[in-house]
Amino acid sequence: MKVLQITGYKDSGKTTVVNQMVARLKGNGRTVAVIKHHHSDDVVMQNRTDSESFTRSGADYSILNTPGTSMQVKKEPPELEEQLDALNKEGIDFVLIEGYKDLSFPKIFMSYSFRYGHTTVDNIGLGNVLKTFDVRYDGETMMDWFKEWSSDI
Repeated sequence: MKVLQITGYKDSGKTTVVNQMVARLKGNGRTVAVIKHHHSDDVVMQNRTDSESFTRSGADYSILNTPGTSMQVKKEPPELEEQLDALNKEGIDFVLIEGYKDLSFPKIFMSYSFRYGHTTVDNIGLGNVLKTFDVRYDGETMMDWFKEWSSDI
């Protein structure tokens, strides 16, 4: 299982890039999981759905099942290594992690934020950065790089 982090400041195109990478991997018949890190628990509680209300009421787990999807919310701090182990046991080919910039997995850095302007790796002290891209100009170059990076599994 290969893991790649996609990092950068808010509004730097990380989610757009992750979606493009998922589409490319799925188009090549690969299995892929995405883990999104968010700094606030409130992001889970924004939908005002029945399932969300169960969690607000104190349920330790809230599970939503639809005909084609199952979604689980668990009220305890995540253990990323456990999540990755579970995905590996499932036979997932690729895990794309949006955020968790302090981790040491191989990562790419999105250098331009539509909110903050041009940023650099030095601004936040990232380690293990394989490449830096500007989503405004480097889309094709980035996907060519990703095609090569993802081809050796």
